[in-house]
Order: sequence, then C-alpha cells, then structure tokens
Amino acid sequence: MKTGRRKKVFERIVNPLLLKYLTSKVTDKEESIAKGIPIKYLKYFKEVSNHKNAKKIRYRYRGKSKLGYDRPYAYCHMNGADTFAIYYR
Repeated sequence: MKTGRRKKVFERIVNPLLLKYLTSKVTDKEESIAKGIPIKYLKYFKEVSNHKNAKKIRYRYRGKSKLGYDRPYAYCHMNGADTFAIYYR
C-alpha cells in the first residue's frame, strides 16, 4: 500500500474520528484511547495501524444481541459489533 494513501486516510478519516471519540484518562479513568467508534470505520483504522512504525494497538468490539446474533456475555464478535474501542497493547 502506498504511503500517500495511508497519510490521506489518516488525515481525512482516522484523525478526526480519534479526536471525536477520544477518552479522557483524567475524568473517566479510562484505559482506552478512544471508544464508541462506528464499526464502518474499522477498515480505515486497521489500514493506518498496520504500518511498521505505528504503535501496537488492540481493538475491542462492542455491540448488542440482534436477530440472528446472540452475543456472548463476556465479549462481542467483530461480525456482531456496532462499535469498537482502541487500547494500547
């Protein structure tokens, strides 16, 4: 993948979303970097974070049970998720 495309994706999509869904470590005492990001943007985040110089991050998927998907109590599968959160590894 070209670096120019990755840079454009970061500047136009990923960075504004990070700023919008950023969590506050002081007020929320939250471990995540950002949470509540709609799942439709996951491919852009993965595209940017796959770079060798990127920080190692972990994605956690969040969602509710739906018709055809009975969510396990402890976690959510990517295919059944509505949103996701980003954590440092």
